[in-house]
Amino acid sequence: MITRSAAHVPERTCVGCRQVAPREQLVRLVRESAPDGDTPRVRVDPAGSAPGRGSWLHPDAACLDLALRRGGFARSFRGAVDTGHLARDLETFDPNRTWNR
Repeated sequence: MITRSAAHVPERTCVGCRQVAPREQLVRLVRESAPDGDTPRVRVDPAGSAPGRGSWLHPDAACLDLALRRGGFARSFRGAVDTGHLARDLETFDPNRTWNR
């Protein structure tokens, strides 16, 4: 008799707390080039499918603080990135997903 296993659920690692979680519980962030050639900036990828290197973060301010303090974004994006507007972008990116402050 052939038994079928449960459907595969993609998992990703949060750059803040370093915990593995299902992809739908995390927010994808991508690195985009700065228009004036400065340090690349990090922006939210609401669809989760933008081209380029991405990283994943729980929608929680504690995870964002950990990622900023521990250098999780620089490690994930393999270089220095500008995270100046990231907290504001995370709060406004999608009204369907809650951001825990």
